[in-house]
Amino acid sequence: MDTSLILLPAFSMSALMILTHTYFGLHVLARGIIFIDLALAQVAALGFSFALLLGTEAHGLAAQGYAFAATLIAAFAFASLRRISGKATREVIIGCVYVVSTALSIVILSRSAQGMEELKSLFNGNILWVRWEEIGIVAGIYLALAVLHGIYRQKFLALSFVSEEACRPGFLWEFLFFASFSVVITLAVNVAGILLVFAYLIIPAFSASLLVSSLTARLLSGWGLGLLGAMAGLWISFSADLPVGATVVSVFGLMPLVALVLRKMKI
Repeated sequence: MDTSLILLPAFSMSALMILTHTYFGLHVLARGIIFIDLALAQVAALGFSFALLLGTEAHGLAAQGYAFAATLIAAFAFASLRRISGKATREVIIGCVYVVSTALSIVILSRSAQGMEELKSLFNGNILWVRWEEIGIVAGIYLALAVLHGIYRQKFLALSFVSEEACRPGFLWEFLFFASFSVVITLAVNVAGILLVFAYLIIPAFSASLLVSSLTARLLSGWGLGLLGAMAGLWISFSADLPVGATVVSVFGLMPLVALVLRKMKI
């Protein structure tokens, strides 16, 4: 079978993730809470781990429910971070959520014969073997979230890109932002793994921020860089029989360097 046909589902899923994750990544960068997506991804993994302990099929609908419930609780907590003064304190809280969720996942999965293999899968993902049915479900949910964020664009943008506290929407909008973020993360972790979720969310957005200044330009640049990086990483992983998550993230690691070179060339 032609390599392009084999990689097409994985690239399609990657494209969906990049389109949504870059948008959220720009929000995360603007807020200065870089590792919140990693924490949410690990909380989702904790939900999947708990579902596995209860005997639920690891990638089934029930497991998705447990993962989303876990991230929704975390989303409620993270929506309250603005009330805490001091960026360092907020980062410590996010870091604690990440490390405790990781530890709990390891403890829970240690009770299962296949636990460590499942934990490895949650980190690296299995995006090369994603099915079109899964892609269709993710696309439908992501589209619904895109419509929501499009309709209330000014509200959501004001949460991250307005400096005056008095002009920002209230807690309900903050929670709605993190709840939609949680949906995106939960669906992505189940298919792509924690490594790819973090890479797709932060690296294209950060690289685009090195190149251009306006929000729209950063979004478009992040999409372009992310799609090129995903295409290259998936092809290398498949051709060389390498772990897909780690390989794509390694390729994405070159992206900020490429952005810096391009910025120098513009100067």
